[in-house]
This record gives sequence, C-alpha cells and structure tokens, in this order.
Amino acid sequence: MTIDESVLGALKKAVRAVEVDAPRPVPMELLLPLIRVARPGLHMHLDIAASDVIGAPLVTVMDKPDRAKLLAPLTKRQRQVADLIIEGLPNRVIAKQLGISLATVKDHVHSILERLDLPSRTALILAMHR
Repeated sequence: MTIDESVLGALKKAVRAVEVDAPRPVPMELLLPLIRVARPGLHMHLDIAASDVIGAPLVTVMDKPDRAKLLAPLTKRQRQVADLIIEGLPNRVIAKQLGISLATVKDHVHSILERLDLPSRTALILAMHR
C-alpha cells in the first residue's frame, strides 16, 4: 500500500509530537490530517513502545482483511465452518450446530486450513482480527 506525501507528513508531525511531548497526548490538530487514512477497512496503529527499540514510535497502516476475500476459496459448507471457527467455537459445537459429525468437521477444518494456506485454526482467527 502506498501512502501519499501529505499523509506521511502528518504522520511525521504526530510522531515528532509523541517524541517531544511524551507522555502527554498528541495534539488533535496533528492527528486530524490522519483521519483521511482512517477509512473503513483501514487500520492504523501507533506503537509508542517501539521507541525504546528503534528510537521512534512505529506507525503501521494496513488494510483490514476482507472476510469475503479471505474465505473466497472455500466451498459454502467450508465457509460456514470457517465462520464458526472464527467465532471461537470448538469442533464439537460446530458439529452440533451444523448437524454433521465431528469427523466431518475435522475434515472441513483440515481442508479450510490447507486451502487458505494457514497453519492452524488460531491463524484463521488472527487473520480475521488483525
């Protein structure tokens, strides 16, 4: 993702304010120009603690994952199972809710993780909540 120069300039001013005035809050007038990057589907994080490691606060701006895009490679039933995994439900509860066997749920979980190239159900949950 590319951030234009005006946004980078606003981020630079906000970071400078944090460095100079910490632990006081960053003045609102420095944060207002950043509002235009805070659109739906975009997440901005300011990590003040990173200053200890890298010498300045770390600012990350990234798109939030689109659930439909993430789950697009899955079949309808796999999407149903994935939605319940993302809710944090265990296999036994998923089986009961969908009226399928526990073994079938386990097969679906395996297929979902394989199709999405994820190592675990926790990785699936994290992919949706970054």
